[in-house]
Amino acid sequence: MSLVLFFIFLAISLIVILVSVWFIRHQLAQNKVRQERLAAGEERYAEERQKRIDSINVLLKASNTDELSWVEASIRIKNLLDQLGIDLSADEDVSAFYILTENTAHIPTHEQWKDLPKAARVKFRNEMDSYEQQYAEHLLRARDALMAYKF
Repeated sequence: MSLVLFFIFLAISLIVILVSVWFIRHQLAQNKVRQERLAAGEERYAEERQKRIDSINVLLKASNTDELSWVEASIRIKNLLDQLGIDLSADEDVSAFYILTENTAHIPTHEQWKDLPKAARVKFRNEMDSYEQQYAEHLLRARDALMAYKF
């Protein structure tokens, strides 16, 4: 083997090594970026989850007041629990929120409520009040159980 051929192989080997080192460093940098994005996503997820839990606690404290009826609180709490991926419908105490939400699902909300004639609103309001009275004790137990629940 000639000396020139030896140097050609040596040069090719060095180029392959340099390209390999560059590629490895590039992959490591990309992995670091991916890990940072993943950590940021997990942090954002934890923050959003905590916001929902805090919202549930605020709703529980404000429920059954002049500002927030049991029906509205139940609907909002059930939706927040759904967003958290928690299904407590089988829990004997907490199920009151699910029952009340299901029983009032046919009642229009938001803009549809505003567009209803006064007689229909009174009818639906009476229906909601009867549900609130019917489930009053169960709703109080549900509130206490959910306040003690460890998310």
